Amino acid sequence: MKDYEQMLSGPKFFRVHKTHIINLSFVRKYIKGEGGYVVMADGSSVEVSRQKKAELLALLTPNN
Repeated sequence: MKDYEQMLSGPKFFRVHKTHIINLSFVRKYIKGEGGYVVMADGSSVEVSRQKKAELLALLTPNN
């Protein structure tokens, strides 16, 4: 997974869990929970680790 994370480095991609890297452009919504999960454009849901939750929410929150 680390190799994929290096190949997909950049502002569009984010590793939300030890087993998942997502394209932030395709996130449709975030569902709250301990770590929560994101719903992607294709309807799939991806678990977010507790350690990555705050960083993900910062990336998804538009700058005011």
